[in-house]
Amino acid sequence: MEVKKITIIGPGSLGILFAVKIWQKLSSVTILDHNPKRAKKLNKSGLRLLLPGSDSVMKAFPYVSVDAKELGVQDVVLVLVKAFQTEDILDAFEHLCGADTVVVTLQNGIGVGDILAKVIQEKNLALGVTMHGANKRNFDTVMHAGSGSTFVGMFNKDCTPTKKLEKLADILDQCGFSCSLVNDIYPILWKKLLVNIGINALTCISCLRNGQLLDYPHLLSIQEQAVAEAFEVMKGSGVDIRMEFQDVLTFVRKVCRDTGENISSMLQDRLKKSKTEIDFINGAVVKIGKCYGVKTPVNETLCNLVEFFSKSGWHQGCDGLSSPLVN
Repeated sequence: MEVKKITIIGPGSLGILFAVKIWQKLSSVTILDHNPKRAKKLNKSGLRLLLPGSDSVMKAFPYVSVDAKELGVQDVVLVLVKAFQTEDILDAFEHLCGADTVVVTLQNGIGVGDILAKVIQEKNLALGVTMHGANKRNFDTVMHAGSGSTFVGMFNKDCTPTKKLEKLADILDQCGFSCSLVNDIYPILWKKLLVNIGINALTCISCLRNGQLLDYPHLLSIQEQAVAEAFEVMKGSGVDIRMEFQDVLTFVRKVCRDTGENISSMLQDRLKKSKTEIDFINGAVVKIGKCYGVKTPVNETLCNLVEFFSKSGWHQGCDGLSSPLVN
């Protein structure tokens, strides 16, 4: 079965990264945006992807619309809005989805699948994890900040992957995303969540790049406690990533080193004075922990601190951390 029409919901950092790469192979890719002014500007300027370590720029000119009905039924819909925006896009699927349209979320955190399942049949819903990173330089430009693997799997692991999902995984692999289709996506989701638990909130609060966390023993102590709580919650929920806790902690710190110059997505939100995805990362651990009787005081404290700074308008700025990141 062919995949000819792909719509990406959300022209954020990852949205632009995936749109540019896919457009190179499949020029019929389109983007759904909620911002009419930005959509008009993107249609005029196109998209630009800056490649690290070189002066190379990849350009793409996908059509950007604010009207899901105008785009019509798609073969695949990739969801790349912020996790907290998922509820706001549910109405769009009435126009984007046919009987066999595949919807794949590549969003951060845990819990977006449950939201999408309100309007998407489980047989057509897949979850994804990507280790690729991107930092937004302008409304139409992102820097490809890090490469890695991408995985997709069914929301309900008892459902058989559709031919369109298999084809999508192949397309993403050809586009350079090193994509694999897996039988059980949940251990991979949790492994990435554990990394995000150990990095995102701490960098957001401290205004440090990922690698700088390793220079501060007090922050590493908080990191260890937060990841330990999340690890226990994961075990309580029955997910097995086949790693012991110390191996997980070592992995989290390896990611800090390997992405040392990266600005985490949550710190990007702070720099833009935007809402964060804390509820779907540390907040998800707190929520799930309550279901299984696992206490999570460190993650709850991190949530409260991020929410405090967010609601105060991030009036305490990140002095010394210059960033061209924009909405």
